[in-house]
Amino acid sequence: MEVIVTSDNVAENWSAATWDPNSGSLLSTYKHATALGSHTLQVLSDCYLLGADSTKPRLHIWPLNSQRPVPNLRLTTPGRVSALACTPNGSYIVAAIGEKLYVWQFCNGRLLATITRHYQTVTCLAFSKDGSIFVSGGEDGLVFVWSLFRAINEEQTTPIYSFSDHTLPVKDLCLGHCGPRSRLCSVSLDRTANIYDLNGGTLLVTLVFDLPLTSVCINARETELFVGCTNGWIFKFDLREPPRGTEHHVSSKTENGEGSAAYRGHESAIASLSVSTDCRNLLSASLDGKVHLWDVASRQILKTFGHKGQITSAFFAKRFENFRLHDLKPSLKIHPLQRVLDDNTKENIVEVVRRGRDTSNILDFESYVEKNSARSEIDDQASRKLENAMEEIEKLKKINAAIYKYSVECILRKPTNDQLDQ
Repeated sequence: MEVIVTSDNVAENWSAATWDPNSGSLLSTYKHATALGSHTLQVLSDCYLLGADSTKPRLHIWPLNSQRPVPNLRLTTPGRVSALACTPNGSYIVAAIGEKLYVWQFCNGRLLATITRHYQTVTCLAFSKDGSIFVSGGEDGLVFVWSLFRAINEEQTTPIYSFSDHTLPVKDLCLGHCGPRSRLCSVSLDRTANIYDLNGGTLLVTLVFDLPLTSVCINARETELFVGCTNGWIFKFDLREPPRGTEHHVSSKTENGEGSAAYRGHESAIASLSVSTDCRNLLSASLDGKVHLWDVASRQILKTFGHKGQITSAFFAKRFENFRLHDLKPSLKIHPLQRVLDDNTKENIVEVVRRGRDTSNILDFESYVEKNSARSEIDDQASRKLENAMEEIEKLKKINAAIYKYSVECILRKPTNDQLDQ
């Protein structure tokens, strides 16, 4: 089960909202804040909704079950945030402020790293599904792949990969579902979509379109890629039938859309794209103030969610139980954000947050050793069984070989009729 999360640049009645994709009804709203910036709305773990102010250097955070922001908490940043991303478990967040990247540990608010590698404003950020890597794209046309571990442990962080194949600003990024070995796709105003293999850091293919590109997403099976353009058109590319060369031109000149797999229902640039978990529905948001829910197979609009202004974010999110709970018991603690790196930032501090669990079960060393010893014994038994099975297989192979050899010899040495007569 999923919900649709949206925000626009007006925030007349609310800053963000959730919708039911089946009925199209408004489920909840998040108020008492200003408009949120593009590429900054995030569901933090299963507890909070986080977004960056579109004009001021601050973040807004709401419990999933409340219209009001978290009380007595002010999340101030060193500057206005242009892009925001968080790990799936909500432990770390990365914010782009100008051309710099800031990495915070959210449970204690500590600023762990400041990364400077882009030459112009960072426009988009994305984390892998396991939270081990994150990717940044900027107006300088550069795309960097970063290791979260390196970012928080090394003073001079260097990217895992650097890609400079775009000639104009990068507008959106998406990662597959295989962690650090996923495929990465970046789209740019230079009318190209580049697909990279993060296992080796190679460019697999460049898709060249007739229009500048503004948004991209990939389905959960990684079989279909969706790309949004500045004129409101959306194109689907089948990843199961890749082109033979490293460059492929996608035509969009046919009037009826035949051969171009175009979804046409928006009147302005696409701001966001998202695919449902079952891969049946596509969610598209545009600067025309509309969010469309499409049937992927038929390219028909199933529902439309109207907004007062230009859409800044729209995506599918898991329908967590905390969306409807009356009393929220968050599994994640939050603190004000540190704005400047200090000398103690790199010190290793483990903060245990327990919820309905005896601390002795977590920190009892003897219990830990006992459990791991028992696990080692089980592993040893399994290894011995495997060795015995392999020995038995070798014996059977030898027996089968002997039977085969004996059978062949008997057939070849079988006496003929003449020999029998003699």
